[in-house]
Amino acid sequence: MGFSLKKPDFGANIGILSYEYPPNFFGGVGIHVDELTKSLAIGNDQVHVFTSNVQGLNEQLIRNLWVHGPLGLHYQASNDFSAVYKKILTNINVAAMVKKQFLNGSLDLLHSHGGLIQLAAALSKQSTRLPLVMTAHSIDINRTKPDGLSVMMEKNVVGMVDRFIAVSKSIQEELEQTFEIEHDRITIIPNGVDTETFKHQNADDILRKYKLDNRFVVLFVGRADPQKGVRYLVDAVRKLRRHIPEIMLVMVGQPDIYHDRHILCLPHVGKHELIKLYSLSDVFVLPSIYEPFGIVLLEAMACETACIGARVGGIPYIIDHNRTGLLVEPESGASIAEAIDRLYHDPERRCLMGKWGRERVISLFDWQDIAKKTGEVYRQALN
Repeated sequence: MGFSLKKPDFGANIGILSYEYPPNFFGGVGIHVDELTKSLAIGNDQVHVFTSNVQGLNEQLIRNLWVHGPLGLHYQASNDFSAVYKKILTNINVAAMVKKQFLNGSLDLLHSHGGLIQLAAALSKQSTRLPLVMTAHSIDINRTKPDGLSVMMEKNVVGMVDRFIAVSKSIQEELEQTFEIEHDRITIIPNGVDTETFKHQNADDILRKYKLDNRFVVLFVGRADPQKGVRYLVDAVRKLRRHIPEIMLVMVGQPDIYHDRHILCLPHVGKHELIKLYSLSDVFVLPSIYEPFGIVLLEAMACETACIGARVGGIPYIIDHNRTGLLVEPESGASIAEAIDRLYHDPERRCLMGKWGRERVISLFDWQDIAKKTGEVYRQALN
């Protein structure tokens, strides 16, 4: 098999296993897998995605990229037990699809993403004996509220993995400390962002839609999860509203439970509206307690928005403190409030941080570079 360091093309038949994949995704893993597979397919790789699409799917999306979803899984989970059963059943079905593709002679290597697919990865490794690469997007056992099934799957598969990819240095350290993985078996390859899609746009229509004219907009994007630390951001805004009366906290992905005229919750928005929200915001804040990477920071920076992030996990790798944004102490509303207040009073600094942030994203988090580095890990696994 040929390999060129000039292109992200390895010329292999790659099986990507992911519980999340468009349109069924709820976090950074789905975004990562979508972008990585498209970038790998640009080269000579034949990429097969095995996912949990419950509608059943078996089709070629673009040149060199196929997606396979288990057929006949229209089972609706009615409680916690049946939800666990559905996840296990999905993993078994995904592993069966991998075995079928392997027997057709169409796979050279497996690459798993996310804790919820690791049972399928383990079963596929056992049945095919193919090299297995695992990207650790988080370490589920270390989450604030770990998913028991994901933890079990994670523990089961790590001993079968040939090469690990960590999305940040903090995840590399967690792999070494939690599972005693050798340092030289782990490669750090970050998440990326499509800077042609995520870029600053005119957002006058969104300003009018949500009545945000003449507001100092603080944006948060993320799911309703205690590990995101939203309570500390809410505390910060409530402290600041006394002397910044025009402050407005816009939270995408959060239910409206606050009943506060300084807080706007948008449970669901489309990508185009999200990009405009990034663009119109004065500051983006990610106040996480546990954050393996923080792909939303890349999206905000690509849209030239100054960022504030808690000094945890992968966030310090993304934010260049005092240049592209500010790092604050985790679990501290006072620290977040101080950072927001500082940027509120320095609009020139906010503007410069936005420009420098986009430059940093373009130079360090390009998907073609990420695909190239991933191809190098594939070569190591096959050798």
